[in-house]
Amino acid sequence: MPPLYGPDVREKLRERLLTLYRQAFGGVAAHEQHLQQMAIDGADESRSVEQLERLQQMTGQTLAGAKMLEVGAGTGLTVAIARRFMDVEAYGIEPGEAEYDGTLAVAKDVLRNAGLDPEFIRHGFGEAIPFPDETFDIVFSTNVLEHVADPAQVVSEIVRVLKPGGSAQIIVPNYGSWWEGHYGLPWFPHMPAWLGKIYVRLFGRDAQFIDTLQLVSRGKLERWLRPHSDRVEVLDWGVALWEQRVRSLNFSEYSALARLKGILRAMHTLGVIPLLVWLGKALHWETPLVLTFRKRA
Repeated sequence: MPPLYGPDVREKLRERLLTLYRQAFGGVAAHEQHLQQMAIDGADESRSVEQLERLQQMTGQTLAGAKMLEVGAGTGLTVAIARRFMDVEAYGIEPGEAEYDGTLAVAKDVLRNAGLDPEFIRHGFGEAIPFPDETFDIVFSTNVLEHVADPAQVVSEIVRVLKPGGSAQIIVPNYGSWWEGHYGLPWFPHMPAWLGKIYVRLFGRDAQFIDTLQLVSRGKLERWLRPHSDRVEVLDWGVALWEQRVRSLNFSEYSALARLKGILRAMHTLGVIPLLVWLGKALHWETPLVLTFRKRA
């Protein structure tokens, strides 16, 4: 796949993202290097390609020719790559105002620099997706549900805008697991927010950030999906993907994942990976949760 745009544009994108991430995560990240890595990852086209290829594989649905919505389009890279290189009629929604230098403004500039109409990404919230019922063949959302005001309503909206026979994938950190990716810290499964705030303060981090998070677990996601059980069929929770990554250490080191890989490497050395996988499957420690479902025809 050819680059979406030149190195100068990519570097400007990284600089804008670094400014945004300093504002949003400055008291959360362990150090400036963590923020810089987040900005590099946010401008990395290969991450979007990897996500789209996995989406196609796990839904069993061909992306080419499909009408797709990304809920929480972020930098707009996934929408741009899907349109330019994968023959997908892709759209996105992102909160914020386009005239300010927030993520929506960045996403629209990414589309412009890719030679695409910036209106393919619209201002919108997951709780009120600005599209009619049964519009999309595929809906995709990654690392968004933990940041919304009403996760159950977002799930409902995703089901609403899916066509019968269409597929959706929601990727979200699992707070029933042992890892918290925003802080890049080990985490105690199902730790309540009040205790989590005390915990992160011990590492010198901004505890108020936890107040902005939905501490999603598999049980909560199952509960939000339950009202739609007559209309959707769950295809996957990402358990096999998690096991493959834990056993092989074959996963990209985005953000603070290099630290997690180091912990897992030490566990390999200690020979405890089989026990970790067994317990993880039984207690749903898989992270992230990769919920993939199909709307019944």
